[in-house]
Amino acid sequence: MKIFKILLCYVFACSLALSAQAEEINISLDKNVITEADTVNLTISYSGNSDENPDLSALQNDFQIVSNMASKRMNYINGNFSQIKSWTIGLKPLKQGKITIKPIKIGSVSSNYADIEVKEVTDVAFVPDSQENSNSPYFQIEQSVSPTNPYVQQQSIVWVTLYDSLGLQDGSLSISDDTLKNWSIVPISSKPKVTTEFINGKKMNVVKYAFAAFPLKSGKISSPQFIFDGAYIKDVGFNFPKFNDPFMAFGIDFQNSFGQKVPVRMKTKIQPIDVAPVPDNFTGIWLPLTDLTIEAKWSPNTKFQTGDALTRNVTIQAVGLQEEMFPSLSFPNIDGFKQYPEKPEFSSSTNNGQIITTAKYNIVYIPSTSGKFTFPKQEIEWFNVNSGKFQKTIIPSETISIATNPNIPDKLEKPLVESSSIPVDAANKIVKKSPSPTNVSINIPAKFMTYKIYILSALVLLVLLFLFLKIFTLKRKDKDFRSAVISSIRKKNYTEARKNLILWATTKFNNPNIQNLNDIAEIAQDPDFRTQLNALNQILYSDSPISLNTSEFLAIYKKIDKQNRKYSKNKEILPNLYN
Repeated sequence: MKIFKILLCYVFACSLALSAQAEEINISLDKNVITEADTVNLTISYSGNSDENPDLSALQNDFQIVSNMASKRMNYINGNFSQIKSWTIGLKPLKQGKITIKPIKIGSVSSNYADIEVKEVTDVAFVPDSQENSNSPYFQIEQSVSPTNPYVQQQSIVWVTLYDSLGLQDGSLSISDDTLKNWSIVPISSKPKVTTEFINGKKMNVVKYAFAAFPLKSGKISSPQFIFDGAYIKDVGFNFPKFNDPFMAFGIDFQNSFGQKVPVRMKTKIQPIDVAPVPDNFTGIWLPLTDLTIEAKWSPNTKFQTGDALTRNVTIQAVGLQEEMFPSLSFPNIDGFKQYPEKPEFSSSTNNGQIITTAKYNIVYIPSTSGKFTFPKQEIEWFNVNSGKFQKTIIPSETISIATNPNIPDKLEKPLVESSSIPVDAANKIVKKSPSPTNVSINIPAKFMTYKIYILSALVLLVLLFLFLKIFTLKRKDKDFRSAVISSIRKKNYTEARKNLILWATTKFNNPNIQNLNDIAEIAQDPDFRTQLNALNQILYSDSPISLNTSEFLAIYKKIDKQNRKYSKNKEILPNLYN
């Protein structure tokens, strides 16, 4: 009971001490000078009994609040209790120059004022100790553009050079939003070139980046602007201002052990660029290039015969053009051919600072008749930015000969009996006489005859086993290929479906000469199936807005698959086995 009274008196005394404590608010900043886009931590300390949160409305016009953390602690010093609450507010400034933070209120109590200076990000980085550097800035960024008066969509080269005297630990380049409205920017190399130079007696790391820049509109525009955002580690032995932004790696706080992470922000100066428009009276495809080459050739091992797929490879290489600006090209139709142009494949490379875009076109032609055919020449007009003149690059005309395909059977079958003056009844009575057997007597031992029977029986069994395995294998392949065809059609993977259909047909009809969908249609001899295969060909090789009815295709395909296997007459299993 006595202990309880003592505790009660103790709690009452604490309450009196807390109620007698004067309320007070103080604010402080962890940095007094920052650059735009940097953050500063505002600490609010409150000693009092109020449970209210601080009123932050005084910050809204000048800062964006990016974080808010609260803490609370109790102190007992010299017999007096005190309660201290604190809030750490992360702020990003919305403007440049000197900003005065007005008093923060909790209830009826107001804090002190605080001042901060927000410096503009320029081509020279602000660091807290830069006044000690008498020769040159610690960090600087420069850029140069060539040419300074390009044509619209012509490639310019932008060199961005970064000077570093303290040793940057990390950093990245970004492109300003305004730049992306007027330019298309492509890195020329994945890594910058790094060298060491002495500038004004100071050792500098010189980091050089290269970019290809394509102006998207003509007239006067600003040059591209690049923004660098990085940091360096400052030695804690120096009396530098403290930053509450430690560099952490593998759980180690470098601010307390080796150094302190200091932000480095810079942006390149912009300059006016006068972009020339497309020349007057030009109505074609605008291609401002350094060079343009074209090569057209047929795929290796191409058989120029009817019914076979002939693939012509056209390779176009444009120097000074990025893939997004590559024009859409078409190729003329040739009478006597079905034409199926595939979508082009693009690749990019660089040479001497120039972006080189290569487009590879595969155009599939299927000739329906034999004879000689001429592919007309095709011209691509482009503008040579070096000479300032228009040029034409030509795909020359080419004449090819198409032979008749021996593997495609004639439409009309030949009669079994040649026409003659012999009546049909008489022809049916003609019997080929067998030669008279010669009476030859040969004595063969009975034991030898028994061995011969055993050997013949074994051979017959081996042949039957081989035939069984062959048929089983064909059925197994049929089943695997059939499943692959159905799966790829349902997934609308038509390129895979074409490959699976050829594999299925090669096994189904025992014809290794099947090379394309037209071959399948010829050997299947089903008009509905031919229609479906033609539709699939159109989807694969043309840009026509045709679609494939998956359900209808699979229904017709399954009907064809259920038909008995057809063996080619010249591809019999074990031909002439018993002759």
